[in-house]
Amino acid sequence: MLFVNAGTANRNPQETIAEVATEEFVRVMLTNALGVMRAVEGFQDLVRSDGLIGVMSSGQGSIAGNTKGGFEVYRGSKAAVNQYMRSFAARHADDPRAMVLMAPGWIRTDLGGPRAPFSMDETIPQLVETLLAQQGVPGLRFIDRHGGTVPW
Repeated sequence: MLFVNAGTANRNPQETIAEVATEEFVRVMLTNALGVMRAVEGFQDLVRSDGLIGVMSSGQGSIAGNTKGGFEVYRGSKAAVNQYMRSFAARHADDPRAMVLMAPGWIRTDLGGPRAPFSMDETIPQLVETLLAQQGVPGLRFIDRHGGTVPW
């Protein structure tokens, strides 16, 4: 299994896309999208044919789910990594490996903050169990930590 987890936000997550400094936008996109996909592309050959290639995404990367706005730079970076994984999956349409974009929910991390309702201790076992259950099922899915489908 290859599972790439990278996430950062701009220093002022309430900035709109028009307000964010170019350098800050580039930093977030490099971390959340370009760096992730370079890791996927670089390590994909280490994953067996019955294995899984996964990326930590976010429900905020769902275009259909964006009904409130806010956190625009972060949202855009996660939507971008979703699109790049979709392109990766299309290029590997005959690949028997499972491919997963994981939306873990709001977790108490440095990024999620102290008000998030779930701890890493609570969610990591769920993430692992869900990822293991996806192995052997070819194709790309965008799911939450319980295995439910997240709208694109």
